[in-house]
Amino acid sequence: MRQMAFFCSVALLLGGGSRLLADAKNPTYDDDIMPIMKQSCVNCHGNDKQKGGLNLATYATMNVGGSSGAVVVPGNPAKSRIYSLSAHLDEPKMPPSGNKIADAQLATLKLWVEQGARQNAGSKTVTPPMPGTDIGLKSIVKGRPSGPPPMPVIGKLKLDPVVVARRPGAVLALATSPWAPLVAVGGQKQVILYNTDTNQLVGFIPFEHGQINSIKFSRNAKFILVAGGKGGQSGKAVLYKVEDGSKVLEVGIESDAILSADISADQTQIAVGSPSKLVRIYSTTDGKVLHEIKKHTDWVCAVEYSPDGVLLATGDRNGGVFVWEAHTGREYFSLRGHTGMITDVSWRDDSNVLATCSEDATVKLWEMENGGNTRNWTAHGGGTASVKFTHDGKLATTGRDKTTKLWDQAGAAQKSFEAFPDLGQKVAVTHDNARVIAGDWSGVVRSWVAADAKLVATLDANPLPAAQRLKVAEAAFAAAQAKVAPAQAAFDAAVLKAKQATDAYNAAVAKSNKIVADLAAANKGVTDNTAAMNATKPLMDAAKVEADKAAPLATAAANKAAALDVLIPVETVAAKMLAEAAAKAPTNAELAARSKAKADALAALNAELVVAKKAMTDTAAVLAAANAKYAAQSKAFTDAVANVAANQKTVAALTPMAKPAADAVAPAKAAADAANAAVAPTKAGIDAATAEVVSTKAALDQLKAATAPVPVPTPPVSPVPPKK
Repeated sequence: MRQMAFFCSVALLLGGGSRLLADAKNPTYDDDIMPIMKQSCVNCHGNDKQKGGLNLATYATMNVGGSSGAVVVPGNPAKSRIYSLSAHLDEPKMPPSGNKIADAQLATLKLWVEQGARQNAGSKTVTPPMPGTDIGLKSIVKGRPSGPPPMPVIGKLKLDPVVVARRPGAVLALATSPWAPLVAVGGQKQVILYNTDTNQLVGFIPFEHGQINSIKFSRNAKFILVAGGKGGQSGKAVLYKVEDGSKVLEVGIESDAILSADISADQTQIAVGSPSKLVRIYSTTDGKVLHEIKKHTDWVCAVEYSPDGVLLATGDRNGGVFVWEAHTGREYFSLRGHTGMITDVSWRDDSNVLATCSEDATVKLWEMENGGNTRNWTAHGGGTASVKFTHDGKLATTGRDKTTKLWDQAGAAQKSFEAFPDLGQKVAVTHDNARVIAGDWSGVVRSWVAADAKLVATLDANPLPAAQRLKVAEAAFAAAQAKVAPAQAAFDAAVLKAKQATDAYNAAVAKSNKIVADLAAANKGVTDNTAAMNATKPLMDAAKVEADKAAPLATAAANKAAALDVLIPVETVAAKMLAEAAAKAPTNAELAARSKAKADALAALNAELVVAKKAMTDTAAVLAAANAKYAAQSKAFTDAVANVAANQKTVAALTPMAKPAADAVAPAKAAADAANAAVAPTKAGIDAATAEVVSTKAALDQLKAATAPVPVPTPPVSPVPPKK
């Protein structure tokens, strides 16, 4: 009945008398539709009374729609129930008991809707939802989808900005792709895309509907949802393809700018929040309003679907946070605890935990089994402006204290990043959790390394036109090239100095080691030869005694042999003479006896001579051996004495050299260490210079390729037939 009452009043107002159109070919609401509405409708659908939840007092309130949803779908009369029911094309026919309005009024109404349902002659034509859009997914892939993540195709996106302002505006919207190195920054009437690996500008996506308040990537990273509008006038949420920036669909019948929007994981719904205090859920297929949620008591500032697509979280300016069943719009949890405006909400990847932040300075975590508050901490003094879960379960925040921080889920700060010049507004984390990106009220956008909080880039939120960026890129490339030669020279000089210092250190070590080794050898020589000297001295003395004992024995034996050599010839003559005498007197017995005795004595002497000569030889040999032994022991002793003296001389010479040589090692090592340590910075310098050349060259090449005119193929020239 509420629906019937609404359309009855609409039909009655359109059934009024004919009038002269201000512009029959270009009708507008103010000139051609509103006069009829004032005559027939505002009594039941005006500021004082809104039957069916519909207020037709102004163009803006008409676009809000009624309890049954939107009544005008710009560009699509068949989907605009204000026309289809009045023309008796759909049920219930309006008016319920009467003829349809005049064909002239129907034609005017249809033309007005077809042309975009403009408010007045100065209004831009409103782009209608694109018919036949079907981006819904049959199933939701949890985590990273298979295949390479979508990235913008060079040459497909606009390279020139829509607007170049005197200075960048506040960063009210910022988002990173969940699976690709891509960040989208909300600029003035445009989304600015940067590659987060190279920090290079990728391109622009125009947003003609006004201020950008919200940017979200679809969960599969294929689309970018941009929402905003004109305060107090209209709000739109537009979905674009990541690869080429083309518009996929557009929804929104808001009479004020949309503050936050998100697309469901299955891509069948878009939810928006605005100052109307309503949460509207639109179909991505035809742009119709599926649900209107009226539980909030103030502006709806934050909207986000859970990654699994089951739930929808929303937050308002009064500190209210609600969780809804995404596909029914029924309340799931009311999360009470914040005392200030809800500035942002973010789901953990498993959809089991929701993070909320507020102007009350806190971040709160809520579990989705019972809706309990599991963690609560003060993140930023003065107010926390944005919170985002990372894929690895950490949380990034930024806020009014101008800082950006990284936390674990217990609320313990992991990193704090360099402060902004102004209030922090939005924060995001790259797909690989490697970088934290945030923007502030003055339009500064910074990218830091998450691991060490090092600033790696400042992204321009107000880029110059492509031609000017090309000049800047060329200058940057030339400057980068100019840095390489000095960096290389510094590196080469540092390497040479390090080599020289290392060689000097090695030489000092070798010298000290040699002196130490030679000194040790000399000391060992003194010790060893002293021991040898002490060992050979008694042996030498013993050999001398032995030789002294052998000498008289050898002399006596020689003397005895010499005496026998003298005596035997004499005795031989005497024996011969007696033998001759006995031979002459054979009868002389006495003479014969004396001759025999002499002969026997001579034989005994000869025998004794043999023994004496052998004794002489033996004692001479003993004496010679004793003398040789003595000589050998004497030489060993003398040599040991000489070696002791030589080693003592070496020790005396090396000892004063050992300490200076050892003392020289430490300074040489310190010099070598310092010289080698100086190599790393110069290597870092040349690496940085080379990397800068590579990155600036890549940016330059990209800009050149993207801005190069597309060659026009020359048509083939038909051959001229020969003359006959």
